[in-house]
Amino acid sequence: MINENKIKLNADGGPIVFLGSMNAMPMMYALELKKKGFEVIYFVDAPVYDKLCRPENHFSDIEYPYPDWIVEINLKTQMLLPFFRILFSAYLDWKINKISNKRPQVYVLNGFFISLSPFLGSGIPKIALSHGSDLDSWADVDGSATLANNFCNFSIFKFFPKILSKILIKYVVMKQFNGFVESDKVVYFPYGFNTAGDLVIDALRKKGVHCYERYDISFEPLKNQNRSFNCSNNRLVVFSGVRFTYKTFSEGNADYNKGNDIIIRGLAKYYQYNKNMEIHFVEKGPDVNDAKRLCEELGLIDAVIWHKEMSFIELLDLYQKSDICFDQLGAHWIGAIGAYAMYLGKPLIANDNLPVKVGIWPRNNPICSAFTAEEVFDQLKRLQDINERERLSSESKRFVEYYMSPDKLLKELFAFETVV
Repeated sequence: MINENKIKLNADGGPIVFLGSMNAMPMMYALELKKKGFEVIYFVDAPVYDKLCRPENHFSDIEYPYPDWIVEINLKTQMLLPFFRILFSAYLDWKINKISNKRPQVYVLNGFFISLSPFLGSGIPKIALSHGSDLDSWADVDGSATLANNFCNFSIFKFFPKILSKILIKYVVMKQFNGFVESDKVVYFPYGFNTAGDLVIDALRKKGVHCYERYDISFEPLKNQNRSFNCSNNRLVVFSGVRFTYKTFSEGNADYNKGNDIIIRGLAKYYQYNKNMEIHFVEKGPDVNDAKRLCEELGLIDAVIWHKEMSFIELLDLYQKSDICFDQLGAHWIGAIGAYAMYLGKPLIANDNLPVKVGIWPRNNPICSAFTAEEVFDQLKRLQDINERERLSSESKRFVEYYMSPDKLLKELFAFETVV
C-alpha cells in the first residue's frame, strides 16, 4: 500500500530534476535514483575551479565533460537567485524542456535554488534538500538581523553600502524561507542538531510543511577504495580534513564551531608524549591562519604537513595513509569527513554527542569520543595499540554502513512504482 504522503515516482515517468549541488551532496541521491531506473537531470552551477561542489571531484565514475544527464549552467553566484526568482525559474523550465520531452516528476532543490520553489513547474512536487546553512542561517527569519550584521561584507553584499546590504540580506532570508514553505517536503538534519535549524523547522511545521530528517552519506565515491586494515610502520599518521571554523562564523551561527582548536591542543599534548607522529591538515576554512599560529605556539608545527585544498578524490590518498582520523570536536556534528573515515576502517576521534543525544546513534559505538584536549590525548594514547585500532576498524565499517545509508531517506520520501 502506498503512503499518501509519499511522492509517487514512475520508472516510465518524466525526469527527477536536481538543482543546486553544495558539496555535491545531492548527487548521492541522484545516483541512487538512477540505479533504480529513473531518469535524472542534474544541474551543476559551480564553476570548474570549485573542487568542493562539482561531482567529478567526488565520484570517480563521473567524468568531465559530463554525460548528457548532467548539465552545466553558468551562474556566477547562487546569491542572485532570490532576487530574480521568476526569471531564473522560467529559464530553468525552458532548459529542462529542451533536455527532456517529458514533464518532470519532481524537483529536488538545494541551496538558494530553494527560493525558486514557488515559480518552478506549476503543480510539480518540490523537495527542499538542505545542506545546513541554506536553512538554519538563510531561512532563519528571526535571526536575520544577526546574519545581516555578520555577512554584509561578503559575497555580492560587499559591493553595496552596509545599510543597503543588510536590507538585501534580510530580503534573501524572507525569500528563502518562503521557498521552504512552498516546498512539498523539506529535508534537514535531525531535530536537536542545530538550535537555529530547530526553530526554522518548528516554524515550517506550524505552516503545515512536511519535514524529514537526513543523517547519511554516499558510499559511492569510496567503492573502489581499499578498506582493509593497515598501519604505518614507523610513525603514527594522523589526518584531520575538518574545515578550520572555530572562531569566525560569517553567517552568525556558532553551532557550526568545528572545535579545531581542541584538536590542535590535544595533538600538541600528545606530541610532547610521543614525537613519532605525522599530522596532515588541509588549508580550508576562515581560521586557517589562526590554526597555524596555534600550532606554532604549542610546539606542534614540526609535526604538521599542510595541504592546499584539493578534490575529494585526491583527499582519499590522505585517508589511506592515515592510522587515525578526526572529525569535529566542537558544537557541530560528525559529517562526511568522519563517516568516510569509518567506512574506510580508520579509527575516528570525534565529538559524537549530538547523534547520541537525539537518539539516532547508540551510546555504545566505535567512535573514540572526545570533547576536550585532555580526552583527545587519552584517545591517542589508547590508539597507540595496533590491536585496538584493528578492532575499531572492523566495528567502524559495520557501524557506518548500518546507520548512514542514503537509501533510508529515499524510501521515506518516495513511493516507487514500476512499469507493468
